[in-house]
Amino acid sequence: MTFYKLREITLLLMVTFVTAASAGRSWDLAVAIGHEIDFFAHNGSRTGHAEIADARSLTALAYDNATRTMFLSDTRNKNVSIYSNDLTVKNFKPKSLLKTDNITYIVGMVFDPISRTLFWTDAKVQTIMKMHIPLNGDLGEPEKLHDLKYSIPGGIALDICNRFLYWTNSNRTNPTIERSLVDGSNRTVVISRNLYEPMDIAVDHETGKLYWADDVEGISFHIERSNSDGTERELLVNNRHQRPTYLTVDHDRIYWSDTVSRTIWMIKKDKKSVETFEKFKSYESRVDADPAGIITRDNIDQINCQAISALQKNTARKITQETVARSYNNLTTSTEEMDSTTERSEGSCLNNSTYNPLSRSCICKSGFNGSLCETSVCYNYCLHGTLCTINKLGVAQCECGSSYSGSRCEKDLCDGYCLNDGVCTIENGAPSCKCKNTRGPRCENTNDFYEICTLFCKSNPPALKNYDTSLCNCTRSNQTDTIISQEYKMERNLLLPILGTLIGVLIILVITLSIYVNKLRRRPRIKKRFVVSKTGVTPLTSRPQMASDQCEITIENCCNMNICETPCFEPKLRSAPTKSVNTKKEEKNSLLDSMEGDSC
Repeated sequence: MTFYKLREITLLLMVTFVTAASAGRSWDLAVAIGHEIDFFAHNGSRTGHAEIADARSLTALAYDNATRTMFLSDTRNKNVSIYSNDLTVKNFKPKSLLKTDNITYIVGMVFDPISRTLFWTDAKVQTIMKMHIPLNGDLGEPEKLHDLKYSIPGGIALDICNRFLYWTNSNRTNPTIERSLVDGSNRTVVISRNLYEPMDIAVDHETGKLYWADDVEGISFHIERSNSDGTERELLVNNRHQRPTYLTVDHDRIYWSDTVSRTIWMIKKDKKSVETFEKFKSYESRVDADPAGIITRDNIDQINCQAISALQKNTARKITQETVARSYNNLTTSTEEMDSTTERSEGSCLNNSTYNPLSRSCICKSGFNGSLCETSVCYNYCLHGTLCTINKLGVAQCECGSSYSGSRCEKDLCDGYCLNDGVCTIENGAPSCKCKNTRGPRCENTNDFYEICTLFCKSNPPALKNYDTSLCNCTRSNQTDTIISQEYKMERNLLLPILGTLIGVLIILVITLSIYVNKLRRRPRIKKRFVVSKTGVTPLTSRPQMASDQCEITIENCCNMNICETPCFEPKLRSAPTKSVNTKKEEKNSLLDSMEGDSC
């Protein structure tokens, strides 16, 4: 193709975009923030503003140029998930396109003007859905295009000319950028390496490039681009302290919304620096909402696919290795490794590596790898660290800061530290717990919640300020206390008479026993006196004249027993062997010897 023919195609493509931008166009870029939409011209001046009273948090945007209809998703509305607005009407009234079912969370949308289909990603149910929107007639029913189980779908983009649908998966365990045809077939992974949390993606129809925003745990962020198949990957922006959520492109710029600074940033597509970008619109004064979805008309308004295809086929531009080699703070670009069959030259090796002409390959220095030594070992190594450095052995080391620990700063110090729903914070480099209805350094000691609520409802003492008393129902507690008090009074009224009766019965028993014992003590005592002789011969009278060989024994009958005159012998109830007189005398003498005292 001659130079003039090529120039003719380029001019035709330029006319396509410029004409679309100037022919009665009222806006070039739209931004959703809160329940409002701002419309801007290419030079940054605001050309329109709209408020949707029923909306709560407008998120994703899509646009149908044929009917001048804008589609908006709302992630916090309890009734509506997607609105449609006719921008041809001055005081338009939003129309409910899709009602919510309390489990949807639509974060990305795109409209296909050829099949008149609206596509969206749902992060909660992990699907890509679609709905047919005809020019006339009833809307189609929502249908599932892809089931993205174990993924977190985010941004979505459409290549109108090549009929590819692209989306991001921001699952940190396996982040990817994927695509399929608009009918759901030929699903493939476009990019899977050197990604952390891709947030949004855009297709530049003019150049056939993919653009995406990658958030690296809020520490740094990347704006990158590649061919539509993921090859010739290039890092455009590598900076810190932003969280890019939505991204779009127009004829010569890239725009993204940042929720940290509440700003819409922009950079030229042909920019060579990986650090320079500027503000397009700041919403720093808006503390009630963050800028979310952004959309440009250049990339969706009357796309001339034939002119674009001819231009891409004959003017495919190669990305220079100098641009690929850009790095920032020991963190090299996220460029994919080149195809191993690509021929290297002496000047293609990066990061001060050396070229081996025999093997036609690069010999990397310590701390770098890749076919061109373009990737640092620090890339995506520190999961939550603030700084990654390479030691003398070429090993990556992380500075974790105060909230994380581990070789890759992968361990959250607060993870599982506070028990019983305690809130963990980092103080002086160590975790500290703020307890709810519990005590202890880790909130490990539980308290009686009923007791706490009872004390709170009665007097609200200052000592209970450290406890969460929001769940205490004082009215119910007082009623419970009243019921308990009434039950206690009823039990007391029943127990007192019973206890009084028992005490009276015990007193009567004690008095009766006392009288009976006293009578027993006063009974008369019976005494018997016996006169015995040392020789064993008892006198015939009970009071004989005392002789020198006799003594008197007095026996008190305390048990009212019958005392016989001759005690201590066994009655003759049965015949017994005869005993001699000497044996009987010995028994009587033994009895006298066993008596206490010395009366005999």
